[in-house]
Amino acid sequence: MKKIVSIQDISCYGQCSLTVALPILSSFGIETAILPSAILSTHTGGFTGFTVHDLTEEMPAIVNHWEKEHIRFDAIYTGYIGDARQFDTIRSTKRLLNEGGLMLVDPAMADNGKLYPALTEDIVGGMRGLVKEADVILPNLTEAAFLLDEPYKETYSREDVLDILKKLAAMGPENVILTGVSYEDDRIGAVSYNKTDGSLIEYFTEKIPRNYHGTGDVFSSVAIAEILNGKDMETVLKSACEFVVKSIKNTLSDENHGYGVKFEIVLAEGC
Repeated sequence: MKKIVSIQDISCYGQCSLTVALPILSSFGIETAILPSAILSTHTGGFTGFTVHDLTEEMPAIVNHWEKEHIRFDAIYTGYIGDARQFDTIRSTKRLLNEGGLMLVDPAMADNGKLYPALTEDIVGGMRGLVKEADVILPNLTEAAFLLDEPYKETYSREDVLDILKKLAAMGPENVILTGVSYEDDRIGAVSYNKTDGSLIEYFTEKIPRNYHGTGDVFSSVAIAEILNGKDMETVLKSACEFVVKSIKNTLSDENHGYGVKFEIVLAEGC
């Protein structure tokens, strides 16, 4: 049984970050610990007046306690980070990895050409440093543009995507999974690139014309669970893409549920 620690915020309401990662990873048979970076009353997309309790000062103490207890992990999974001071603590957590353990980074900081509310350029710089130490990264196209310090474009060709993947891999990670890739109006999906063997894998599903918060967290959590369970990359992409589509379809009929997707129904159905 694999053991992972997920480092990101707890948004108490809103179906994202740890409230998504914890149940999904656990349902795939992964023992999941959490290292919360902050506690928010809601996530920052679509809500106003949310409260934030920063946990930067608590994080090193938690990691140090784990080390004293000889707690070890097979993987570290990072998501939304709201304070650049936390990157040093995240990197220090690698000392708790078992031999052959993985650092998996979802640079959850931007979408649709813009940084998330309340995030600043120092987060981008911190993410670039973290990506250099990662084994697998899972950015969307906007996050890739920020990581590479390149302009975001509304459309990307296959040649553009391959160029982005190779540039991201050159930063350090062995595997890059790029999400939100679309070459046709009615199809969207993800593309992976392996730096060692140069393999390129694509998987696309129907594109549903409705935006929901938290779908990136859902995708990353499923993909990471499948990676830890030893699945090949084609299976990883298919599983994560289809899971997101099913979650969106379960939410479409509820007009008041734009703050997240009903992924719990997919879990209840056995993924």
